Amino acid sequence: MKIILAALNAKYVHSNLAVYDLEAYARTQLRREQENAEVDEGMGLSGKQEGLWRDRFPKIEIKEYTINHNLDLILQSLYQERADVAAFSCYIWNIHEILTIARELSKVAPDTHIWLGGPEVSYDSVKLLEEYPFVEGIIQGEGEVTFYELVKRWAGCCGERTEMAAGSGEMETLKDMEYADVSGIVYRDERNRIRQNSARPLMNLNDVPFIYQDLSRFENKILYYETSRGCPFSCSYCLSSIDKSVRFRSMELVEQELQFFLDHNVAQVKFIDRTFNCRKSHALAIWRYIAEHDNGMTNFHFEVAADLIGEEELALFQTMRPGLIQLEIGLQSTNPATIREIHRVMDVVQLKKNMLAIRGFHNIHQHLDLIAGLPYEDFVTFKQSFNDAYEMKPNQLQLGFLKVLKGSYMGEQIEKYGLKYQDSQPYEVLSTKWISYDEILALKQVEEMVEIYYNSAQFEHVLNYLVPFFESPYACFEAIGTYYAVHHLYGIGFKREARYDVLRRFCMDMSGKGEFSMEILDSLLTYDYYLRENAKKRPVWSPDEPVKKQIYHDFFKRGGTEEVSLLEAGYDSKLAARAMHIEPVVREAVCWILEDGNLRKGNRKKEHCVTVNNGEECAEDMVYCLFDYKRHNAWSKDAMVTILSHL
Repeated sequence: MKIILAALNAKYVHSNLAVYDLEAYARTQLRREQENAEVDEGMGLSGKQEGLWRDRFPKIEIKEYTINHNLDLILQSLYQERADVAAFSCYIWNIHEILTIARELSKVAPDTHIWLGGPEVSYDSVKLLEEYPFVEGIIQGEGEVTFYELVKRWAGCCGERTEMAAGSGEMETLKDMEYADVSGIVYRDERNRIRQNSARPLMNLNDVPFIYQDLSRFENKILYYETSRGCPFSCSYCLSSIDKSVRFRSMELVEQELQFFLDHNVAQVKFIDRTFNCRKSHALAIWRYIAEHDNGMTNFHFEVAADLIGEEELALFQTMRPGLIQLEIGLQSTNPATIREIHRVMDVVQLKKNMLAIRGFHNIHQHLDLIAGLPYEDFVTFKQSFNDAYEMKPNQLQLGFLKVLKGSYMGEQIEKYGLKYQDSQPYEVLSTKWISYDEILALKQVEEMVEIYYNSAQFEHVLNYLVPFFESPYACFEAIGTYYAVHHLYGIGFKREARYDVLRRFCMDMSGKGEFSMEILDSLLTYDYYLRENAKKRPVWSPDEPVKKQIYHDFFKRGGTEEVSLLEAGYDSKLAARAMHIEPVVREAVCWILEDGNLRKGNRKKEHCVTVNNGEECAEDMVYCLFDYKRHNAWSKDAMVTILSHL
């Protein structure tokens, strides 16, 4: 018998933890049953018996695709598997594609039984079976134990004669199976009637196998990992609030598994715990472990409630290697009426205080989320939420839009809130009693500008200078978005340099307003332009070589200046010249560079991004930025920079 667990991920670098958990748990339990049976019979599991065991039990395979794959090619791939069962993992981002593929698979492979599972089908399951007759059953909620029990049924059916059918010499087929005593499923019985069984009791999280023993299966993929399930909070837009009984994996297991990641120099481990630090002792134990056993390479990602972070956590964070951890923080809104209505428990003042403190450590990337379209959040209050979020100085500011998820409390308040949202995935808000569709569209323009100019981290110092000339951060991004609309720039696939040029043209309209200086702006644009990469082509706004060739070459020939020495073992002036870049910057622009929380004065050997004459101010009107592309800031990934008063 052959069972396919199919996943359609949003991106190639993603992997589907759910299907790997299901496969691993089923295999572990089936093998344990077989070993127990052999022991009961007084036999060990010999090599021959091992082979018989493999032949007797079903073949479970995982097939991962992305929603960007050609759906016809996915259909062909699944058809050629000739599987007895195809079970799909369903989420908000892939349900349309999965139902499309499953419908066609049922036509070309009518003997393949189609099952679904995952958060997108765990609610309204009966309705889904009524609408899609080619789906045989749905696993609701937590799936490991349920899938294992189904696999046993399927294997018993197709691997041996059942007692019921033995007398007739016929084999029971999957179509004739009765699932009445399998908890956690909705299914069609032998008469095609839809049945819903009792809910599956929650499992012990220690019973979930560790799936990463063979890392070759996850080459070039993000590794997802969980140490808890459930969430103690009741946010009305979120499905995690339904399961308030938070369960934790034992620290004994967690430490072993964390060490595995560290020993194998995994690039990134993304924790999927819904509120990782909801239990302080659990979070602190994990953060301490990875800090004490840091391999200098692995990054760990956590979703946290930042207002719950205390002095003990902050003290630990301050000691961490730049890039060891990153934090994703759900702010959603700062409007008190909205926070109350969505049943969110949050101390906004403490959250901001903690974020700014962490920002000051210069070693931890922080990602902050906002949601537009929440109840009692109108256009004006959302602008304020945006401005409040911007003042918290996250490294990334995600402006998202409410998704009305099946099974969430929000989905029950449609009439009360005047909610209009998309009928198909991703069920995104169109309007509410408080915000119109025109206003949603205006926010989408700002969202795109934030993605391009803020979240890319390629215009950091330009924005530090530019934003204060506007009434608010929101007003700045709104103005840039309007410029894009007026000049029909949306939808154009700009190259990186062109984005800088567009922003410069936008800023030219501000020239002469107050103290705004295009000279300072051009210096900062050029600084940001070279900070990320050693561009071989001069930017269009500064086409001439800024440093005479002879001065440039002499600088590297003598190995730097008295301010900074490049001389070290194996120094090669030609290689150094190719791996570095020198750019003059207006002295007034340096103030905006140094004011940024990412950069500060200090010794380059300590890997601070900028030094200015060992802390002394420069007397010249022009200073020189030495960009070193062999060395990068471990946190921002920007080139290391030293600012010199002369060459």
